[in-house]
Amino acid sequence: MTWEDVLKRDDIVGGDIQTQEDGIVYRGPLSGIKIEGNLVYFEAPWCARMQGSKWEMCSVDECFVNPKDCPPVDIGSGCIQFDMPYLGFGVIITKGGSKLDPKMVEGLELAETTT
Repeated sequence: MTWEDVLKRDDIVGGDIQTQEDGIVYRGPLSGIKIEGNLVYFEAPWCARMQGSKWEMCSVDECFVNPKDCPPVDIGSGCIQFDMPYLGFGVIITKGGSKLDPKMVEGLELAETTT
C-alpha cells in the first residue's frame, strides 16, 4: 500500500486521525489529506490531547510525514497505521469507525467542530 492508494479511498476523509508521539496520544477529525512535494499532510479542524483519563483541546499547527520513512499499512477494518521513526505511530480510523466525541474534549467550543 502507498499513500497514493490511501488518497484514492473515499472512507478516509471524515474519519479520525490518532497519533501517539513520545507517549502522548493526540486525536482529531481528519478533514483532508494531501501529498505536496515529498510530504504527506493531514488536515484536522481541531486536535485533542489525552491528559490522564480525559481529552483536552490542544494546538497542533501541522501534521505531516515523509512517505518514504512512514509507509501506510492496512491493519484491518479499513484502518491505516503508519510508524513515525523516533516519535511513535499514527492510525487513520475510517468514517465508519470510532470517533472522538467533540463533547468529550475539554476546552473545545462546539462551533469549532463544524467543517
